[in-house]
Amino acid sequence: MAWRSSGTDNTEMVDKLKRFGVLTSAHVEAAFRGVDRKFFVPRGNEHMAHADQPLKEGLVHISAPHIYGSAVEALDLSPNSSTSFLNVGSGTGYISCVAAAILGPDSLNYGVELHDEVIGHCKASIGRWKTNIVEELNGVSTFHFADGTPDIQVIKGNGLNILKSKGESVVGFDRIYIGAAVDKEELASITKLLSPGGILVGPVDDELVKVVRVGNISFEVENDRTTGDDDSSMIVMDEEFTSQILSGVRFAPLVTSPALKTVIPANLWSPTIQRGYPSEFKKAGMQLLMCSSSQLVQPLPRVPSEDERVNVAAMLPKSLWLEILSYTHRKWFEPEQNETDYLKRRLREEKAKAAQAERARREAEERCLAAERERAVYRLLARRWQSRLNALLAQQNGQDENARQQDEAAEELSDLLDMGGARNNAIVPVQVEGRATLAGLRAMMHQLNGDANNEGQGNDDEDEASAADQDDDDMEEDSQNQDLLEFLVGDNGSDDESDDFASVAEEEEDSNENDSVVMEDVDNTIAKSHRAVDQPRTVSMSSDDL
Repeated sequence: MAWRSSGTDNTEMVDKLKRFGVLTSAHVEAAFRGVDRKFFVPRGNEHMAHADQPLKEGLVHISAPHIYGSAVEALDLSPNSSTSFLNVGSGTGYISCVAAAILGPDSLNYGVELHDEVIGHCKASIGRWKTNIVEELNGVSTFHFADGTPDIQVIKGNGLNILKSKGESVVGFDRIYIGAAVDKEELASITKLLSPGGILVGPVDDELVKVVRVGNISFEVENDRTTGDDDSSMIVMDEEFTSQILSGVRFAPLVTSPALKTVIPANLWSPTIQRGYPSEFKKAGMQLLMCSSSQLVQPLPRVPSEDERVNVAAMLPKSLWLEILSYTHRKWFEPEQNETDYLKRRLREEKAKAAQAERARREAEERCLAAERERAVYRLLARRWQSRLNALLAQQNGQDENARQQDEAAEELSDLLDMGGARNNAIVPVQVEGRATLAGLRAMMHQLNGDANNEGQGNDDEDEASAADQDDDDMEEDSQNQDLLEFLVGDNGSDDESDDFASVAEEEEDSNENDSVVMEDVDNTIAKSHRAVDQPRTVSMSSDDL
């Protein structure tokens, strides 16, 4: 999930955030698509605006997209609601704009930032995102939009020194996001700004934490009348929070100095901003204003008591009611919930979330089954292609093997011929005038080998012609061998020696008649021609060799 959601543009970045499960809600996804991150990155980093990594330039820095996605999902923002949102350490204003896009025109959106440089970058970024009019008043920059986007107020101050007894902090905030790391003590101070049922998300040390306020903060004052000491009152504060660790993170710490006292300005009621208040307040205010314009005595269909027929609201003029309502806050008419009622509401919400999660699980299982079927089809296709490829490779290897065997056979035959020539060259000639060589025998064997190759490659007519020519050559060579024999032996040779030479000549004639002679036959022929040491040894040679 983390660090893998980079894209070339905002659309691709959001697609990957959704693909890796960071964004799971449709309204959160739509908000991220509507607020392009490139408008909020530090200057000079526009080319990396959609990279899934934090960016920093001086005091201006922005977190990685997957961190913002996880935080917004954990805040559980309700679309088009009257939720109040506080961004402590608002920075570039990116997540404030995302929250505004989700919550709609009836919500309240506050941001607290300490550095003027960062506030200036925030103004420029929001101006590039949407056309707006900025109203400056007492260190509060209010952005007014013309397209129904709720106003965004950025207050210069320290988020760790927000006064809880003044301004909008008295009522509390429904959702709080902390944009920089705080420790546990600082977290306890900020969680007091939550209204009952509120949710806070932010980095605590090296962990992204979600805190939910379960019940009301109730104050009980007990005066010790026995001692008569009015200062001995005891305040018992009952706070209940639940926390959850979302992931490990690394944030820069929230600046603690200068310790400016910061007040979140209260949203004073007026008829023009009536629509931005909760439904309970709008209903009660409408009833009061309508009753103030009616008659004091209301006719009823039945005969009621005197008290029932009196319109209390009409006892005061409308202008006075307008002034009274201006002193109330947004949750003035909401019925106070005890812990049991709140837990029942939370139980209903959790059941709805569980049902939604069950639907998502079934959809995921269906997608997994479809993916498995698709994988089986691709695996079958891969096996078929593999078998075909193996068959082609086997056929090609068979052809290569046949060619290699033929090459080895030819090389073997050549080696045998060379070896035979070497052996023949080692035979010492017989007693003749001068020494004769056996090159003729080697030339004869090469000639026989060439005739055998020509025989395998030619057709039948060529084989017959080659055989006839070979017979003529053999007859001519026999005549030459006989002449050579008579020359070598002469008249002084004995009859036994003549018989030996004749035997050798006959053996040579027999070997010449065999067209497929091999080197072993040559060795045998030479071996048979060996005689006793005192007897001369001879070989057949042609006149051309001499």
